[in-house]
Amino acid sequence: MRKTLHTIFTVLIFAVLLGRVLGWVINLDDDIDRILNSAMFTLIGIAYILMGFIWEKKLLQIIILTCGVFLIGMNFLETNTIFDIIGIVCILTPMIIARLDKKSGAMTSAG
Repeated sequence: MRKTLHTIFTVLIFAVLLGRVLGWVINLDDDIDRILNSAMFTLIGIAYILMGFIWEKKLLQIIILTCGVFLIGMNFLETNTIFDIIGIVCILTPMIIARLDKKSGAMTSAG
């Protein structure tokens, strides 16, 4: 079951990536572009929520889970410069945590 969900998630990520690239090449409609953006941020948010559960440190779990929830929730908020900045921070923070924490070995081997 876990492998099936991982495969579905991977296919969805590549479908959104393909849609984004096609959007640049053939200049897709604005509505389709918004749908692809929403799907992209939702998939990133889901990945961060799942990633948050594998950390042993509670503070890192809370930070990563909060970033994932915000990335999903920002699809339902009105576009705003402050929310865009927070969204960028929420995208970068878990990546930085993963990079730095991988060196200290605080991540479990439950992957």
